[in-house]
Amino acid sequence: MTPNLGQGANQALEDAVTLAALLDAYPDVESALSAYDRHRRPRTQLIARRSHRIGIAAQWHSVPATTLRDLMLRPAPSSTLFDGLTPVLSWQPPGGDDLGAARIV
Repeated sequence: MTPNLGQGANQALEDAVTLAALLDAYPDVESALSAYDRHRRPRTQLIARRSHRIGIAAQWHSVPATTLRDLMLRPAPSSTLFDGLTPVLSWQPPGGDDLGAARIV
């Protein structure tokens, strides 16, 4: 994951919380790891792709490209830019139906 969204450490924390919940919910490690992959892969790929795209635009060097980028971003309200990060910032720990398996007691 590129560092452009500052999500590397955060994703590691989300991974740990998710894996712990799934290990607790599934009867064996193999099933928990399979569920973990199904649960985490879509989100981590979305964030990695978004971070990569932001990095590309942030590292442009040509004057016309940087001028265009800066002119397009300048009038955008900060709330709009923040709202664009909702998929990145809205994670919740898995629980209940999110676990995909009946809790073993």
